[in-house]
Amino acid sequence: MAKNQIDELMSVGVDIGKDTFHLVGFDREGQLVLRKKFKRLALVATFKKLPRWRLV
Repeated sequence: MAKNQIDELMSVGVDIGKDTFHLVGFDREGQLVLRKKFKRLALVATFKKLPRWRLV
């Protein structure tokens, strides 16, 4: 994914599995801009790479 697409993330969903997670992210228009599969141990490192959000 391009950096500018990830910066436009509006919502993120996580499918939690036994050994792997699937992460999907959508922009304001509901378009898929992020899809990633990663191991359980990489959860914290993966979220550190995403832009910071603030709930309003």
